[in-house]
Amino acid sequence: MQGLDPEYVLILIDGNRITGRIDGAIDLSRIKSEEIERIEIIKGPASALYGSDAMAGVINIITRQSDAPSFFQAETEYGSGRKIHYGSGNETRASVAVGANDQELSNMFVAGWHRSDGYDLNPETEATKKARQIGQFIPGFEQESIPYTEDQTGSAFRDLNLSDRIKYKITPSWEASAFLSYRYLDQEVTDFSPPRAVLDRRNETHDAQAGISTRYEFSHPTALSFHYSHARFLDTLTIDQRQADDLDSEESQDDRTHEFRTQLDYGLDSHVLSIGLEGLIEEYVSPRIEGNGYGYRQRTAGFLQDEWRPLDAYFYVVPGVRFEHDSQFGSQALPRLAMRYDPGSNWSIRLGAGQGYRAPSFKDLYFAFQNPGVGYQVVGNPDLKPEKSNGYNASVDYAPKQWLWLSANAFYNSITNLIDFRRLPQRSNDLDSYQTVNIDRAFTRGAEAMLEMRFYEGWKFGLSYTFTDTYDLEQEIPLEGRARHRGTYRLEYSAKQGPGFSITGTIESSQPFYYEKSSLLTYQNGRFELDTSIILPAIYQKRDFELIDLDPDNPSYGFYEANANHNLNIRVWYRFREIYEAFAGVDNALDHYDAELDPRRPRFIYIGFRMTMEGAPGRSLPSEPKPIESDVQIIEE
Repeated sequence: MQGLDPEYVLILIDGNRITGRIDGAIDLSRIKSEEIERIEIIKGPASALYGSDAMAGVINIITRQSDAPSFFQAETEYGSGRKIHYGSGNETRASVAVGANDQELSNMFVAGWHRSDGYDLNPETEATKKARQIGQFIPGFEQESIPYTEDQTGSAFRDLNLSDRIKYKITPSWEASAFLSYRYLDQEVTDFSPPRAVLDRRNETHDAQAGISTRYEFSHPTALSFHYSHARFLDTLTIDQRQADDLDSEESQDDRTHEFRTQLDYGLDSHVLSIGLEGLIEEYVSPRIEGNGYGYRQRTAGFLQDEWRPLDAYFYVVPGVRFEHDSQFGSQALPRLAMRYDPGSNWSIRLGAGQGYRAPSFKDLYFAFQNPGVGYQVVGNPDLKPEKSNGYNASVDYAPKQWLWLSANAFYNSITNLIDFRRLPQRSNDLDSYQTVNIDRAFTRGAEAMLEMRFYEGWKFGLSYTFTDTYDLEQEIPLEGRARHRGTYRLEYSAKQGPGFSITGTIESSQPFYYEKSSLLTYQNGRFELDTSIILPAIYQKRDFELIDLDPDNPSYGFYEANANHNLNIRVWYRFREIYEAFAGVDNALDHYDAELDPRRPRFIYIGFRMTMEGAPGRSLPSEPKPIESDVQIIEE
């Protein structure tokens, strides 16, 4: 979001924080699209109200509620792709949702199962197999001269999801809710580590979370709320070397968090004051941590916000400030100011400015991960500093017709100590090595434009374009892995009965990826050091290198460039007898990927079937009447 990675965006479901990030991102595939009523987005720094995870913004997923006394949905899906990538493997999904509801108590239970045999973007070919078989009889033949490909790019996995949400209306003014979720993810992949080592890697993850919330409304908008949750994320990586044990290893990471939040909203004339307290305790157990392998962090915060409407419903001013103390990184004060002006019923103008803050996560500090199949490893950096930002946003929304919505947004973020990955100059274990580092000064800036149309009943059309300019002011290069131009499109037709389809796509321009240039001669400690080992790898891998490096503390950078890509997804379905739906589709229809820099899943074709039943009255709770942007609401800048 706005040129920043997923770990800078806070993800909420019905206002509750979601834990269990993998590679910095929350896996949203566990949330079925049919469960979503709408999505609320706050763009720009929101740390003043939501804390350090919200430097780039907040996404709140509001789940759909049914007023039917009973609800049942079951779905199954099967898919695969080209044999060269998927072999004889396949992928299956199955899920079931069961709900019950009366005037006071409602409950929804969801279970899902997802299994895949993985995929390979560097498959073994018949030519390399024959060359290896024949080569062993040729005197002086070197097996290493033929690329070895007994590995996988995408892991085989088994993924189990269970969740239960219950809501209880104690009185008309007092409600309580509780949730429980559990995920088990078992990933297996075969990696190749030169010269001839074959490694079987297994990654087991247990992710559990439970929480309770309650809210009492004295008189609108005055209310008091409380939330508590506990989460545990346990990850175990086992590496087994075939026909040897030199590279065998097992390492676990155990991340436990306790979080509470209480907030009082108080209405006074044209003001709504919000005051709150938050606490977060995080424990991290990993052999990567020096000493006893145990890390502890405590974070406490207080926040204050005033939603002031000096001109009734046409003009809002929302100042806020958050005071936060981190036991590992000290104290911060984070102010924020947002304004909204509605010159007409179909116009909205928003301005916002705020400071953001993100302390390094335990994974940023101590992470250790290898992927020999793709050829890289990632290590943490215990010397990282917290990130700080100043962000500015301006946007205009215009809905000239009930079926047409337009939006434009401009943003600028100035960041100090940005945490990013940097490729190290020397390979380790014959793998490219990446490490988390602080970038002293950087910025992201750009503009976004969106168009949404619902021109006939059942038809939806959307377009968006984002221009993003990023820069590392220390190295004077653009930030790594960010596309300068990005566009999306969507065309959908959906009806209660009969055929339907959706076509969605994302188009991105090329993205830079950097490595530090190695040098044949390095001047260090008053003398030149010769390194002849870099010549052949530089030629073989087509990397540039320096002949003489007189300043090792300020390295030069070469770069790869990931190709521009177009990710096209197509889905068709047929609904009949009110409760059944048969569907089929293709993901990544154009088969765009980059085996090293963008190892996404290649073309994947699937079919499936869904059954949905609701007891009388058999309808979902209606939303408030809104223009067409109700699916995705930008509620504040």
